[in-house]
Amino acid sequence: MRKGLAKVATHGLVMLFLVFMLLPIYQMVITALKPEAEAWLVPPSLVPRRPTLENFAEMFEIVPRLPRFLGNSFIYGLGVSLVSLGVAVPAAYGLSRHPIPGRRGILFLLVYANMFAPIMLLVPLYDIIRVLGLLNTRPAMILAGSVFTLPLSVLLLASYFEAVPRSLEEAAWVDGCSRLRALGQVVLPLVLPAMVAVAIYAFITGWSQQFVLALVLIQSPDLMPITQGLYQFFSRSSVRWPELMAASLVAASVPMLLFMLVQRYIVQGLTAGAVKM
Repeated sequence: MRKGLAKVATHGLVMLFLVFMLLPIYQMVITALKPEAEAWLVPPSLVPRRPTLENFAEMFEIVPRLPRFLGNSFIYGLGVSLVSLGVAVPAAYGLSRHPIPGRRGILFLLVYANMFAPIMLLVPLYDIIRVLGLLNTRPAMILAGSVFTLPLSVLLLASYFEAVPRSLEEAAWVDGCSRLRALGQVVLPLVLPAMVAVAIYAFITGWSQQFVLALVLIQSPDLMPITQGLYQFFSRSSVRWPELMAASLVAASVPMLLFMLVQRYIVQGLTAGAVKM
């Protein structure tokens, strides 16, 4: 009896949490489907009375730079993904294969680094980017975004490299392969699911953090990501909510669809390398 009540209570809490999390998304979807007059009704309707797709066509009039904003966000997300992979692969391989002094301390620092929120590091990041002369450039957004994805990327890949038997590399060395060639032809194909998981994680994380970073690092409208670009229109005195919600829905759909397409690889990459470091 008690187990049944506990199960019902657990399911109820999960459902309540899901409703709390999904309600803003639902509100965005139904507002994007409402005509302008219906969007201002009080109390608001929970279901569009006259659903329309015209807002998705008119959003380009409200946000004329929408394609450029989306393109910038995609470039930033892809750049963060590539930089994270390029740095995390050799770093994780070194941690898993070489007896590096202070290895446990390095792993602890990587875990600790994930606790920092982006806003806590905005000032030092701004100073570094300014000294490098990269303010208001695309590399600034990519480098700053990579700072927050690298710690977990290295941890995930190091765990996966640890699961690959060293005997496979040793056999390749016996056959005449160099360490670099053995890494490229033997080890990396085996850790491909983990690399896909890290790449998608870095892309989605880089996409989600663009707003905070762009407020500090980007001033040119031509370089703004989609989140900062839409914010310029939300801050106006007269806001056309249906069109802006349609544009917001399009912006949110990009990482969501990407995650759905490669979900199998992400799950495989996150679980297959779950070994003790």
